[in-house]
Amino acid sequence: MGRKGRSSGNRRRGGCGCSLIFLLLLFAALVVAAEFGARWYLADRAEREVSPRIDAPVDISFGGGSLLWDLVTTASASSVHLTSPGSATTPALDLTGETVSLSGSTVHVATVHGTAVLNGQQLTAAAAQGAPGGDSPIAGLTEVRSVRPDVAAGLLHADIGGIAEIGVVPGVTDGRLTLRPQQTALLGFPLPDGLFSGITAKVDSTVAQLPQGMVIEGARVVDQGLEVGLGGRDVTLGQN
Repeated sequence: MGRKGRSSGNRRRGGCGCSLIFLLLLFAALVVAAEFGARWYLADRAEREVSPRIDAPVDISFGGGSLLWDLVTTASASSVHLTSPGSATTPALDLTGETVSLSGSTVHVATVHGTAVLNGQQLTAAAAQGAPGGDSPIAGLTEVRSVRPDVAAGLLHADIGGIAEIGVVPGVTDGRLTLRPQQTALLGFPLPDGLFSGITAKVDSTVAQLPQGMVIEGARVVDQGLEVGLGGRDVTLGQN
């Protein structure tokens, strides 16, 4: 009888142990599911706002540790990362935001930094949309036929009307992209003003389509084309 009683007691204790392990595993699974759900919900909401604005697909993810725990305790997240391959007319984007907070249906990002990259085809297409001003007698000969990067020289080389190739220096002045031709004349006549206005207008429109608070901070030539440095403070994402 004594042995049977002890065996019955051991079985009951073993059964309690298995139940506790099952409950812990169930709780862990629920936490993981809730963490995944929170990340998906916030990323999807932000993607649905940004993607139509820039007319290109975007992918948004949240970094750091447990997003769910941060949301419950501080209604914030450590960082958010946005990438987009761009489209035929939209530059590729790579943006990282730090110190993310939630307020109702709005996501606020304290600081953002990243880049927008226009490739050679996008630069050429944008340049063709420009409207050079002035009464230059060579205005009809200054069509920008192609734009290619020269990383070593830090220049964009533009084929002007099939007549000449000129180097263009990118820069930023007062938060606006500038493109300064190294050569100021063609066939003895001054180049018309606004020769590359289509490119600067494309960059301006891209920034305008991003969430409010983004500005141009720099520009340089890279292998893909023209890289525009972007930054911002108190940027708003995911506002419905």
